Amino acid sequence: MKRAFTHPLLISVLVAVGLYVVFAHVINPPIPSSLLMRYMIFSIIGILMVGTFNDKGAKRLAEPIVNVMGNPRFKVLKYVSLAAVMAVTSLVTYHQVKPDLSSPVELRTVHPAPPSSLRVYGKTYNLLRLENPLRKQAAKGSDEFSALVKDGGELYYKNCIYCHGDMLDGQGHFGQSFDPRPANFQDVGTIAQLQESYLFWRITTGGPGLPREGAPWRSAMPVWHEMLSEDQVWKIILFLYDYTGHVPRSWELEQKSAEEANATDAKPVVDKTAALSDEAVMEIYQNRCAHCHGEEGDGNGPAAQFMYPLPRDFTMGVFKYKSTHADDEFPSDADLRQTIMEGLSDTSMPPWKSILSDREVDGLINLIKKFGYWDEEELTPRPIEQGTKVPTSPESVARGKVSFIKTCEQCHGAEGRGNVTSGKVLKDDAGNRIWPRNLTRPSTWRATLTVDDVFNRLSTGIRSTPMPEHTTTIKEDVRWDIANYVMTLRANSTPLAEGDTVVRGKRIDGDLPTSLDDPVWDSAPPITFSLAPNIIKEPRLFFSLNNRITARALFNATDMAMRLEVDDRTYSVPGAALEKQYRIEGIEPTRDAVAVQFPTVVPKGSQKPWFRHGDPKNSVNMWYWRAPSQEPEAPEQVMVLDASGPDNPPRPRADDGGVGAQGAWKDGQWRVMFKRTLATDGEVDTQFAAGHYIPIAFGNWDGVSGEAGSRHTFTSWYWLLLEPEAEPFKLYGMTTGSGLFVGALFLLFARRQRRHFS
Repeated sequence: MKRAFTHPLLISVLVAVGLYVVFAHVINPPIPSSLLMRYMIFSIIGILMVGTFNDKGAKRLAEPIVNVMGNPRFKVLKYVSLAAVMAVTSLVTYHQVKPDLSSPVELRTVHPAPPSSLRVYGKTYNLLRLENPLRKQAAKGSDEFSALVKDGGELYYKNCIYCHGDMLDGQGHFGQSFDPRPANFQDVGTIAQLQESYLFWRITTGGPGLPREGAPWRSAMPVWHEMLSEDQVWKIILFLYDYTGHVPRSWELEQKSAEEANATDAKPVVDKTAALSDEAVMEIYQNRCAHCHGEEGDGNGPAAQFMYPLPRDFTMGVFKYKSTHADDEFPSDADLRQTIMEGLSDTSMPPWKSILSDREVDGLINLIKKFGYWDEEELTPRPIEQGTKVPTSPESVARGKVSFIKTCEQCHGAEGRGNVTSGKVLKDDAGNRIWPRNLTRPSTWRATLTVDDVFNRLSTGIRSTPMPEHTTTIKEDVRWDIANYVMTLRANSTPLAEGDTVVRGKRIDGDLPTSLDDPVWDSAPPITFSLAPNIIKEPRLFFSLNNRITARALFNATDMAMRLEVDDRTYSVPGAALEKQYRIEGIEPTRDAVAVQFPTVVPKGSQKPWFRHGDPKNSVNMWYWRAPSQEPEAPEQVMVLDASGPDNPPRPRADDGGVGAQGAWKDGQWRVMFKRTLATDGEVDTQFAAGHYIPIAFGNWDGVSGEAGSRHTFTSWYWLLLEPEAEPFKLYGMTTGSGLFVGALFLLFARRQRRHFS
């Protein structure tokens, strides 16, 4: 038995299967099928080379195969093997011949080679010799150096946190909207491997300054020399290295003296079980938390003015998310720990569990209490009384829907998308405008994951917001029914695409739909992408209520149609009754709008125009739809615009370019349909053809926030693929033929091997 399990043929098969599983299902992002096949061919060749390294090994490897093929005792096994070989060959051929729907391979150099010189700020810099001048200005550890780092931190949190994150790990609030993802400065493979001059080049020139191998058409890195001074850039670089603890690389190898080495290597013994001193806790708070929550815990950190929701003001002693009884003023320590360690989704509050230790969190919890003057209060948190849990069932969900409409619809809307129907302007206790949760987007639920969490939220409310506690107004079993119903709302939207980048257009026979609600739209596979505010170029936008867009596409022999869906809590048709209800004081409303962007010339490879309005060598088309207006009166509008770079405004055409569009808003969602012929006579029009990958990007303008021009949300490039037409004869003919051919070779080889057993 042991000999069988250690046989080289079995080991070879297991290794090949293991490699396939790794290549096909473990590696992320997924490997395209064409590349996967090459990897497997090389792997099998390598396995065979190892297994047949000498004559003895080759003979033992081939022995079971020869036996099965020629030994009459294994006749049944021979024909089973014949069927298996023919089936596998046919299956492999089928996957090779069928239309490949995987998106093109897009390889990029993570750290492309910088140029030898750089010209910005009206000066030319020699990048081979350029050093951070601030390091010569102040010695590390000095008060002056600390002040420079602090300035750099404030600049980082005002400008960079949105992509690179509070923890500098590339997990910023809007980072998921871009591909490639923002750099993770905590990774030892990033800035720890780079000179400061490299960072100066990357920061000042941004995505457009990258060479071709760095994929400038994808990078969302702003051109910071347009918005930051030279001194500010160097301060940010200083902060990045100081915060992460990395040391910039240098051309010169520095030799440490024995005293320096001893001073560096001699680490004091630390008792990791002892509580931290007040000074140590305050140092952690100032380093990790003060940029948002303020040095005094009052929520007025340098980054706070650009955030929604605003960072918590600890001095008020009021906390939104708790698991304690509605009448209990404060959360439990476990609630605060949960927020610190796990973060709050859809906000700038990150999960600190990868950086902060338990005793550091304990110290921060005590400091938070001190900020609010409740650290010395004797508190005994009372858990929420859940009573007898009502199991999820169709009957419970039906009852919950009735109760939801009666109790929750006025704020959360009939479909749960957060569109207020009561006419009330909702504000928090500080007087800031606040918007109800979109219950169809579970990724935005904060501190709420399960049906028990929903029940608790209904029971204790959300302090400092209009969300009340319902223990005195709604019976316990009714709250369970509502919670069961709310959990079903999670299925009423398409989840955010993770790894998938393709809008797949469905081919249909006959006419394309003429209405937004035509049932044929349900046959088109939807895909949802994240929208990010324009934090790249002035005038910048730091927050928008609309952060998702869902696309579907249909086409026939002559035309293509696309329907876009944007969850929009507010109906921004200036002058309409609903618009006046939603209007924000001090902001002049604009008209809601959406846009789709394509390259003028569809690329044959992966190279694309820069995703923000293209570039001088690669122009783009934009299909733009805008909602109607009542004051002043104007109908909905569709335009085609041409653009060739972010420094020049898009140029509207005199006509509509053959593009038709219509839109409608209902229950907190805009649906907009574009339609155009696949091919046109226009030389600057994007031409569509089935089976080709066409770059596509999206934009959205939220009128209630006064978004207009470059102040709007958008996506980076994705792909549109119109389903290629199947060729049954080629697909099934080659599949069957390859199986029969290999089967014939198998039988011929078996006949020759049979002679050895005669």
